[in-house]
Amino acid sequence: EEVAETDDQLFEAQLGALRSAYRSDNTRALYTYANKVTRSSRATELQRATAHFYLGKIAYDQANYDDALNAFEQVVAMSDNEQTAEARYLIADIYYKKRNLDKAQELTISANQESSAYPFWVAKSVLLLAEVFAEKGDLYNARAALEALLENYDGNQELVGQAQRRLGEINRMIDQNSKLSPGSGSNNQ
Repeated sequence: EEVAETDDQLFEAQLGALRSAYRSDNTRALYTYANKVTRSSRATELQRATAHFYLGKIAYDQANYDDALNAFEQVVAMSDNEQTAEARYLIADIYYKKRNLDKAQELTISANQESSAYPFWVAKSVLLLAEVFAEKGDLYNARAALEALLENYDGNQELVGQAQRRLGEINRMIDQNSKLSPGSGSNNQ
């Protein structure tokens, strides 16, 4: 910033410093430069969205979910790219973490539709949806979501493995719940 000779150079330096602060986990610098970028008349809507995205990610990582929600909602309002898809997923995940399962379910379904161009984030949302279903006791829909994911997604193998493991767990839970309890046979009539 100190050597910038024009307002454009100053803004580019601030934008670069913002990216650097995010990548190096320098929270203080991130807040400073995100504020400069979001307030700059030179910033595009997408650059402002990126600044909000970084603020949201830092808040999310620190479990400051209210600030993260505010930042991610700005991202969704200002952009439609991969970081927007991630922001949609993280918003749903925040509601899941806050134990608002109905809202998390609604948001994962919505994120899948709105982020269809980003298969990784759709897959993450389906995994989250399966978790929501499982916690609500809807094991059959949890299984269906995971089976659909495995049938339609073969991208990130770590994510596929996670879905396979969770599907195995869900199937075991279904099997355990469907077995008759001892003493419930015809001899007890």
